[in-house]
Amino acid sequence: MIKQFSILLLIAVFALPVLGQETKKPIVLIVGTMHEVPKIVKNSYRPLLKQAIEFGPDAIYVERQRPDDSLSLINYESNWFLPFGDSLKKSFEADTCRTKKLVKQSVFDMTRSDYEYLSTYYAIARDKANWHYYSYLAKYGLNGSLKPLRREGGDLTAKLAIKMNMNKIYSMDHQHGNKDYHKLWRQCIKESQVDGEVKYLVKINKKSYRKAIFPALIGRLGKHTNRIKTLQSYDPGNRFTFRKTECEPCIQAGQIWDQRNAGMAKNIGEQVLANKQNRAIVIVGAGHVLGIRDSLLDQFPELDVRILNQM
Repeated sequence: MIKQFSILLLIAVFALPVLGQETKKPIVLIVGTMHEVPKIVKNSYRPLLKQAIEFGPDAIYVERQRPDDSLSLINYESNWFLPFGDSLKKSFEADTCRTKKLVKQSVFDMTRSDYEYLSTYYAIARDKANWHYYSYLAKYGLNGSLKPLRREGGDLTAKLAIKMNMNKIYSMDHQHGNKDYHKLWRQCIKESQVDGEVKYLVKINKKSYRKAIFPALIGRLGKHTNRIKTLQSYDPGNRFTFRKTECEPCIQAGQIWDQRNAGMAKNIGEQVLANKQNRAIVIVGAGHVLGIRDSLLDQFPELDVRILNQM
């Protein structure tokens, strides 16, 4: 009996490292962006890029609509991208063998012609994230743009993807309520102008702008943008909680904003788990960071969700 117990104890001890590896959670790092920055602070994305490279992601998620999410695409991309992709179908001859080969190939082993081919392929496939990535590669090559483009797509996402030798970028946006949100947004602001409560939003925005000036001038706008207090300061304007009294359009718009963050979190979590990714980075407008984080923690307890100031 003692001998059997000793054997079981030894098995348990040697199994501990294996069990530890199996229970290690995939990490999802959420990075808030400024979308487009002024020329005077054109290099603002450099520090964020450096931190993203240090994180070493095996997947990049961006604020674009998934190709299989027709409602989000119709609500957000009907004016230009969808018609653009449809127009390319008339002159594009797809090569099935070439496509299958390229989608598995390193971007370092591709030619400029391959980048151009995939750019067109993804535009037709309604995949704006990868259309943008391969258009960037076709234009600037593996060294990227020498001059800052002042937007996260070129200065952060594309350069990070090249550095990590990624041939695919994942979309995660959720725009099912886009039209209603903007309609309610206009109604909310109009009512707030009539009753004077818009002054609270103006005050908040001015305060946020003043606080960002010095960090921006010393090259730390990205870090400032991802501070907890800064992330929290976006909430009143995005969810319309700036008002002192209730306003139904403002409340409804805030609810749609929350639904969008929850939808983005769902898109991220499901893809990370399905693709068995271990270190995913989410590049998204800073106003979404805390909402996505909270929704990911709620929907996917099996993930280790972090924001930039936790790294």
